[in-house]
Amino acid sequence: MMEILLAHLSDAEEIAEIYRSLIGMPGCTWDDTYPTIDFVRGDIEKKSLYKVTDGDTIAACAYLGDFEEIERPECFNTSVSCLGEFSRVAVRREYHRRGIAQYLLEHLIKEAPKRGYDGIALLVGTENHSAMALYEKIGFKRCGSGNLYETDWHFYEYILKGTKR
Repeated sequence: MMEILLAHLSDAEEIAEIYRSLIGMPGCTWDDTYPTIDFVRGDIEKKSLYKVTDGDTIAACAYLGDFEEIERPECFNTSVSCLGEFSRVAVRREYHRRGIAQYLLEHLIKEAPKRGYDGIALLVGTENHSAMALYEKIGFKRCGSGNLYETDWHFYEYILKGTKR
């Protein structure tokens, strides 16, 4: 039975290995410099890294925390006062195409208001078509595009109920 929990420091190496294993996959913007074990540990220390466990195995993980990595792009809804961010969403290769990312992200959308967020933002590489399809399926709307870190991105947002556009 799969369970969603906050990650612990003892999970850091396994999660970093999941990230490394996805480098080079179609649409993946990661490389040896990002995301590193330091990002994993930082996310865990902020109590912002969630994991999906399948017994003793971490099947997937995702960050839900403050939108802080870049200056907030103007395309995001200005009525959102506390913007959360999804990032570093990863599913172990042998768990691909099982709906685990959708399961995790839908759970985190429900978790976001408990953390004080009234909207969620994310950046996805313009070549990551499967991720874009998933985000759109669960209700994210593309609100802009841009180039950061020498990579082309689409910006997506999800406005939580009660927030007006």
